[in-house]
Amino acid sequence: MSNYDGIDPIEYEKAEKKLVRKLDLLLLPIMLITYGLQYYDKNTLSTAILYGMLDDLHLTTTKNGVVYLTRYSTAAAAFYYGYIVAVLPMGLIFTRFPLAKTASLFVLIWGIICILTVTINSYHGFVIQRVFLGLAESAVSPAFVAITALWWKPQEQAKRIGIYYSSTGIFSMFTAIVNIGWGKTGGSHPWKSMYYFGGSFTIFWSFILFFLLPDSPLNLNKFGFKYFNEKDKFILKTRFDENPYGKSEQKIKISQLKEAILDIKTWIYYLMGASIYICNGSVTVFGAKIINSFGYNSIRSTALMIPGGAMTVITIYIFAYFADKYKNIRTILLPISTIPVIVGALTVWQAPWHPRVGPLIGYYLVAAFGAPYVLLLSLATANTAGATKKGFTTSAIFVGYVTGNIVSSYLVFAQEKPIKYRSTWIAVIVAMIFASCASLVLRYIYIKDNKKRDDLLASSPSPNHRHHHEDTLATSTSANDEEKTGELGGMTTMVDGGKYEDKTDKERQEFRYTY
Repeated sequence: MSNYDGIDPIEYEKAEKKLVRKLDLLLLPIMLITYGLQYYDKNTLSTAILYGMLDDLHLTTTKNGVVYLTRYSTAAAAFYYGYIVAVLPMGLIFTRFPLAKTASLFVLIWGIICILTVTINSYHGFVIQRVFLGLAESAVSPAFVAITALWWKPQEQAKRIGIYYSSTGIFSMFTAIVNIGWGKTGGSHPWKSMYYFGGSFTIFWSFILFFLLPDSPLNLNKFGFKYFNEKDKFILKTRFDENPYGKSEQKIKISQLKEAILDIKTWIYYLMGASIYICNGSVTVFGAKIINSFGYNSIRSTALMIPGGAMTVITIYIFAYFADKYKNIRTILLPISTIPVIVGALTVWQAPWHPRVGPLIGYYLVAAFGAPYVLLLSLATANTAGATKKGFTTSAIFVGYVTGNIVSSYLVFAQEKPIKYRSTWIAVIVAMIFASCASLVLRYIYIKDNKKRDDLLASSPSPNHRHHHEDTLATSTSANDEEKTGELGGMTTMVDGGKYEDKTDKERQEFRYTY
């Protein structure tokens, strides 16, 4: 690490750690609540069908005495039709326009659309509303990946992504508690009270987001940030200047877009996102319905979703912790993180449903699918450079997320209740095995590319860059030492007086992939 204009390296290191803690305290609660509200909206749909929505909006059909949930599946999937149309453009929009202002605008639109759910009284109207809701909510995930890349270094990102993504579990518990209350006191149409609450709070939160979240580390005029001292500002600017990942308001580069499309890793990320989120139908979209099938009433089924949320939070924190602590184990951790999901799916499918404790435990284990998704996001974020390429690559993961959600919406068949929703659990198991294998393929690609770059460097070192291999910078290979050096997967480069150019990982010969 350099002296950074004469500041003592040890003093700088201590000040930087203190600054990162400040960033965590100021940014992560905002991100956690925003991401959680998105999940509250999704989880409310699952709960609402136990409180009159199916009948009020005509979301079921009956044929030969058998009730089919195809209409409900289509309404659930409609959200993702809107999402898939908008998520790629959103990823590029956030490379061009102010992050915080743009994100808060879309959160406001999403809240308005959410609260308008209560005005709908038909299946077709509900499907249309869900499409527009998906269009608006598609902004959140790309925005947060961009924010993560903008404020934190690559080796700091896995833990931060895990923290705000864990809100899916936290708000799953919160949703269940709140909706139990609305289920008991919400009048003749309790599901409408759930949407009134969710939409109103989201609208309110969009203004909080606007006033508290800065657009970039160079714009510190928001509450909390404007009190940073000069040393904090200097370190923050230094981190920003040296960041090859997260430049805000960059021009869209066609060359980077082409590179992202032709990069095999982009498509592997997409397929992994799709396979991991095939689990979502069993946990979120149909979660309450599946628990209800075990023999519980509506209120009890809603309450029993709470431990599933806790499982999501715990597993995300555990795997994010190890990914952050130990170097180059993310592609190994990801297959390990799928094991609870596979075991859970097998348990619900094969265990007796009486007593009901067996399938309940299995259902809670399936809720651990958030952990491999967080590891996937951290891999893609840390291993992609170039503003346009990063925007497209992360958006490709979210397109995969959407694909998995659409498929999962049609994988729970009411008529399969006597055989314990066999098709659902087979799909989950196959998807998790695929994600595990794909992670190992990524590991092979990363290691092979790193070796190729090392060989090239050894044969013809570039005079235009100042390389720092981690072995010359630290005597320890611990995660703490890695964070002290601030390196990018083992090597770092400084160009143009210490500032990074907007170049991709392939264009940077000094770039090393984290695996």
